Amino acid sequence: YIIWQSLRDSPPLKTIQINLIKFISNQNSTIETSGNSHLLENLRKHRCLIILDDIQTIFSSRKLASHYLPEYENYSQFFQLIGELSHQSCCLIISREKLREISTGKNTSIRSLHLKGLDEEAAIKILKDQDLEVDDQWQKLINFYQGNPTWLNIIGTTINDLFSGSVSELFQYDSLFLDADIKELLHQQFTHLSELEKQIISHLATKTEAVAISTLLDNLQIPPSDLLSIIKSLQRRSLIEKQENNFILLPLLKLYVLSNEVGASSHLSLHFCGY
Repeated sequence: YIIWQSLRDSPPLKTIQINLIKFISNQNSTIETSGNSHLLENLRKHRCLIILDDIQTIFSSRKLASHYLPEYENYSQFFQLIGELSHQSCCLIISREKLREISTGKNTSIRSLHLKGLDEEAAIKILKDQDLEVDDQWQKLINFYQGNPTWLNIIGTTINDLFSGSVSELFQYDSLFLDADIKELLHQQFTHLSELEKQIISHLATKTEAVAISTLLDNLQIPPSDLLSIIKSLQRRSLIEKQENNFILLPLLKLYVLSNEVGASSHLSLHFCGY
């Protein structure tokens, strides 16, 4: 069986378990009981690929990455059992934030893949599909938007709407353009950050080069243990990148943080204004 289930509407774990058991067992009648043991029994009996998408919707806002909302903490045990116990099925978990339970260690049955931007060939295909004019500025556009397919599709539509498909004309007006639709997507992510994460992000946004942890300790009044946890959390959220042993905020995110609109935001103004 291949089963895809989105958590976009934040269903309780019991609902997910019942849906999976009904599907795998080919039962159309109502199932009153659910639980990890019942589901695992089915995963041992049948070979299944279970895809759970949008996991980040059950995480708490304004805490470090991958902290579950109180009513969804039982998902943590569920994911651990799926990874640790013996069965013949596979569970693929898709999330904007890397789960704390995903630690390969000695368990060779667990794998983690960080999805990066598209390669140049795939990114160019998106621009061609958008019917943008072939331009020597395409590579600059791909680099700035980090090969992110969603962002490239959004900016491609904007370039068509405003400049009849000319990337060069866009860059005549703005060398680093932050589209309003992309800004809204980033805003949804940034509003989930803890206050200390915002403080770190705000500091990195003012830097042109990668910053060492020792430098952050010298400039910010944050205890070392807290700072290390915050850096790890921002990495789990894919909001910062490591260059050797230093950390940097990517250009698009830096532009978002320093934008006037973010500075005026009632949610973020205390920490995102770097000027």
